[in-house]
Amino acid sequence: MGPYFTSDQWANYIVKETAELAGKVFNDGHFQKLAKVKDLEQIEKDRIFNEVQVSGIVYCMLFIEQRRKHLGEKRSALWREVVQKIPGTFCGWLSELGIEREYVDIWKKLIGLRLNEYQEGIFEMRDAMEKGLADDLREDIKELFYGLESVAIGGMLHITRGKSKPGDPLKRHMMTWLTVLQADLAKKVR
Repeated sequence: MGPYFTSDQWANYIVKETAELAGKVFNDGHFQKLAKVKDLEQIEKDRIFNEVQVSGIVYCMLFIEQRRKHLGEKRSALWREVVQKIPGTFCGWLSELGIEREYVDIWKKLIGLRLNEYQEGIFEMRDAMEKGLADDLREDIKELFYGLESVAIGGMLHITRGKSKPGDPLKRHMMTWLTVLQADLAKKVR
């Protein structure tokens, strides 16, 4: 992917790459064990798969928004467009895959709901953790941490239907995969 790709091309690339990575996370044996997926009915497995997918998509949007604050005006505008196009690109791709309109509309709503929820979570993380983080940490590093923490905890709580406890290893697993996603995005958002 070069610096001259359009916002549509970037959104398409990021959506498909994120969906592929989320699929690998869901199919990982360790994740399956942590999320207790093995004995669940298919509808519940599908719900968990969807939560992993939406966590990745929303984290991309949050991460790009945070990173673009540090770009020049032209690049920042491009990445703002990418963020705006990610939900529609994802839903369009689902339609191309043959997913019924009714379910595509649900996905669109779910992305919006989780985006709002995780954005609120960032503010909650900031309030809860500001005193615990070193004063000498750069503000942009703190912001990345708050976003990562918000999506990892929120995703874990949705996956477990709120039945997780502090120290749940599923949170660490969510943070690990989101960090891998973040590292990949950091190479692109410039």
